[in-house]
Amino acid sequence: MSTQPDQPPFYACLTHVPLRVDFPSYVKTIHLGEAQAPGQLNLRDLAPRWEPYHALIGGCAGTFALRAYIAAHAPDAAHVGICQYRKFMTRTRIGTPAVNYQVMDVIARDRLDTAVMAEAMLPGARDFLIVRPGQFLLNGTRHDVLYQYKDVHHVQDLLRFVAMAVDLGVLDKHEVGLLFGETVFMGGGIELGIFPAAFWLPAITAMEEVTWACVHRYHDTNREGAQRRVWAYCLERLGSYLLLRHMRALHGPVAWIDQYAGYLNLVNDGDSAAYVPGI
Repeated sequence: MSTQPDQPPFYACLTHVPLRVDFPSYVKTIHLGEAQAPGQLNLRDLAPRWEPYHALIGGCAGTFALRAYIAAHAPDAAHVGICQYRKFMTRTRIGTPAVNYQVMDVIARDRLDTAVMAEAMLPGARDFLIVRPGQFLLNGTRHDVLYQYKDVHHVQDLLRFVAMAVDLGVLDKHEVGLLFGETVFMGGGIELGIFPAAFWLPAITAMEEVTWACVHRYHDTNREGAQRRVWAYCLERLGSYLLLRHMRALHGPVAWIDQYAGYLNLVNDGDSAAYVPGI
């Protein structure tokens, strides 16, 4: 295990709605969509090229804005932390396991304690604070990334995205089968948790390049409803794969899980013990 980092992570929360969670003071807020306003850190100012494509990539636009902000204002950051308006990682458990989501805890908004969050959201002596790995299960049977994606999204989008990643050298052609056949999944990919900047910045930069290429190559791809975030779902799969590849290379197949995996928390407005999708 690594020693305590010399400085706290550069931590940001991404939100497209008015923020209703009092995150610790060390967490900056990056505003997207209608939540943008003068005097804030806004997508339109930090990463203006992504402003027209917010609907296609959802909160990933904020991730790219965070990368741009760090490059311009915090190039010496050793660690990067990222959370969302309702989701955040903690080193220790502060919520209750969700009844309908295997790697998520839920906590009522009125039970949040900012002081507890301020301590628990920091990585301690860890270089990573990441989501516990999950699996794609259907009737008790494990399935892989490609099988699950074709069931819940438009599979041609993932095929195109991965092909673009190979074209741009982000993935080797021999890794395509590994990504599609992966049965372990890191929810949020590399867009939720705390990561060493030396890993996160090159990885998110590469993912941004793939996304930018797909947005323009497949500019006529339009989906409805929740599926409109076409490339966000692909980014999550690629981010999950890159993170798994990195952790396994450093620590072996599973040794890293107990060392670096924390607790993913979802804030609910009421006392529901279930994962309730946000807006």
